[in-house]
Amino acid sequence: MTQSENEGAVIKVSSILFGLVVSLILLLIGSLVLGVIISLSNVANQSASRILFIVNYLAIFIGGIVAAYSAGGKGWVNGGLVGLTYMLVIVLLGSLWNPVVFSFSLFLRVIIGFLISAFGGMIGVNII
Repeated sequence: MTQSENEGAVIKVSSILFGLVVSLILLLIGSLVLGVIISLSNVANQSASRILFIVNYLAIFIGGIVAAYSAGGKGWVNGGLVGLTYMLVIVLLGSLWNPVVFSFSLFLRVIIGFLISAFGGMIGVNII
C-alpha cells in the first residue's frame, strides 16, 4: 500500500465523535418533533414507539454517512463504530431511569444499529 492509499485507511476518532454528535442531535430534533405531533394529534403510543425506532435508526444511518465522509475512508468501520457508540450512549442514558436488562432483544438492536450505521458509512465514503 502506498502512503496516499494508507492515509485514507484509518479509523478517525474525531470523525466517529462528529457522527455521534450529529446522530444525537438528529435524535433530539426527531424526538421533539414527534412529541409535538403526539401532543397535537391522537397518535397511539404503539405508533409513536414505532416512529421513534425509525427516527432512531435514521439518525444512526445519517451519523454513519457523516462519519465516513469526514474520515474519508474505511466507511463501514467508521460508520459502524458510530452505531456501536450511539447504542452504548442510548443504553447508558436509559439505565439512568430503568435498570438495563441484557437480553437478546437488546443485543439484536445493537447489531442492527451497527449494521445500519455501517451501511451509512459505506454510502458516506463513496459520496466523495
